Amino acid sequence: MLALAAVFVTTLLEGVALVGTIVPGSTIVFVAGVLAGLRALDPWTAGLLAIAGAVLGDGGSYIVGRRYRDAIRDLGPIRRHPAVFARGEAYFAANGRKSIFVGRFLGPIRAVVPLIAGMAKMPAHEFFAIDALAAVAWAGAHLLPGVLFGASLELAGAVSSRLVVLVAILVVGLGLVAFVIRLVTRRAWPLLKRLRERLYVRASLSSHPAARAVLGLLDPSRSEPLALLVSATLLVAGAWLFLGVVEDVVTRDTLVDVDRAIYGWLSGMRSRFADDVMVTISELAGVHVMIAVIAAIAAWLAITRRFRTLAYWVAAAGFAEVMVIALKYAFERARPNTAYAAVDPFSFPSGHAAISLVVYGFLAFLLGHGKPVTRQGTFALAAAGIAALVAFSRVYLGAHWLSDVIASFGLGIAWIALLGIAYIEHVREPALRAAPVLSIVAATLIFVGGPYAAHHHARDVARYASLDERPSLPLDAWRASGWATLPAARTEIGGQREEAFTVQWAASRAALAEALSSAGWQAPARWKSASALLWLVPSTPVGQLPVLPKLHRGQPPALTFIRVLDPRTRYVVRLWHVADAIEGAARVPIYGGMVTTERAHAQWGLIAVTRTDPDPPPPEEVLAEAIRGSKTDTVRRAAIGVPILLVW
Repeated sequence: MLALAAVFVTTLLEGVALVGTIVPGSTIVFVAGVLAGLRALDPWTAGLLAIAGAVLGDGGSYIVGRRYRDAIRDLGPIRRHPAVFARGEAYFAANGRKSIFVGRFLGPIRAVVPLIAGMAKMPAHEFFAIDALAAVAWAGAHLLPGVLFGASLELAGAVSSRLVVLVAILVVGLGLVAFVIRLVTRRAWPLLKRLRERLYVRASLSSHPAARAVLGLLDPSRSEPLALLVSATLLVAGAWLFLGVVEDVVTRDTLVDVDRAIYGWLSGMRSRFADDVMVTISELAGVHVMIAVIAAIAAWLAITRRFRTLAYWVAAAGFAEVMVIALKYAFERARPNTAYAAVDPFSFPSGHAAISLVVYGFLAFLLGHGKPVTRQGTFALAAAGIAALVAFSRVYLGAHWLSDVIASFGLGIAWIALLGIAYIEHVREPALRAAPVLSIVAATLIFVGGPYAAHHHARDVARYASLDERPSLPLDAWRASGWATLPAARTEIGGQREEAFTVQWAASRAALAEALSSAGWQAPARWKSASALLWLVPSTPVGQLPVLPKLHRGQPPALTFIRVLDPRTRYVVRLWHVADAIEGAARVPIYGGMVTTERAHAQWGLIAVTRTDPDPPPPEEVLAEAIRGSKTDTVRRAAIGVPILLVW
């Protein structure tokens, strides 16, 4: 109830004149959507309360504006914030009725447009009709993404809590990058301009030679000096960051201990699905794909006869690669994952992180050069986001230490800043248009990076795979007591136990699949686009829905089979390869897992979802036909208290 009350109150206050500029109503509605996706709130109730609060808040401001009109301008809050009110008046004057609908989505003017509409004596029936439509659209635009995000978290949590943690890390990390760049463009940049203006006034009044020397650099009428000043600052900051990391690595300071802690922690976060994503990101930032991107942009610059820019572009990528190779062999630092050392033995600095930052960062500089600061910030945000994803993938996969990618960022920032200073001073070619350049990059990643990643993905997944050795024990020892040494439950972060393992089955994969198939079990629908869309049809029979591949120690089941009981109920058996039994000269895999009951129902009346019953069915009864002819035994693990079916 408290969360629903917060939705109503914040959306209402967000429509109150000026007060709404500091009330995070949009954020609260999104959070309510997340809670609804996690099934902690009813989405329909949250949506109706958000709409009601928005309409009441806007309506109250409209009525106040219509009643008091010009007297409102003398109110204290309006006098103290004239710019916000003036912006709202200008927007309403330019857009009329459209401003009611569109203004609901624009934070800076959302809280003043209804007030101004009332002051302009806009007919009440028109205002409330448009405002109600705007409130519905606004609530849906913020609530639905939250619901989807919350549902995806619940889905990821059902598969593996590791996925939830990794998703949270990526979301928070990219959000932090966006926040920093937004802070720089919206806060630090105006402050820097004002500081430059003050310094210019002082320097122009001074007769000191140093003041005269920097007068041109501080001239507010020119944009190049400010860009040079920013580039020089980034050059110093990047060099300081790189040299600071080098010092810590050489002296084995605290950062080295942090490296090992991060590597160990991320090793516990590994999962097959996240491995697939991170390997793909790493492949798209590999040398083959990056050469294709560099060559494609170079060809376009040559075709458009921007030869000076072409020279800088080639120098940016070429010298960065030379620096990375030289530094790797100078420091000869070993990689965290020694399995990757056969490909490239040294890790400091990260070539993937450095080259991706230089290529996309310098491209962002070229696209933003001579354009408004907001567009420059957008390009910088995109480049920083790409580089951050690549850097995280390298640390996650164990190919690099955290300090490797930090040093790469310092090196890349310093090199981009140095190139930027030279480019601003010496190149006078036309500004680059973003559309063709970004289209070339996207086409190269799709038509070159896509096939390359698809062709090498299996090899690279195996290359970056974390080491997870399975125990081996004699078959007789396993039957006697060795079963107790094998995993007792599906485990997650730090050994956190999920569902108890109720089956241990010693047989080859083919024999096990044959036994289940002959007993009426079937392989579930594969996760393809067609089968995944069936989740959007609430009446879909449970047998047609794909099975969530829950993870054990980051790995999906080796075998998954289902047995449909009725259109809404099915048994699901999931088995992992947990050990090997030795019988003479032969090795027989031991599969451990569980049998669960899943029931389908319509979530919110919109989508089909499955829920696992908390109490598992007796495996000896469910698997009776499949294990007929095999030797079995039922044992009980004291720590868990559930019976375990042994089959061999």
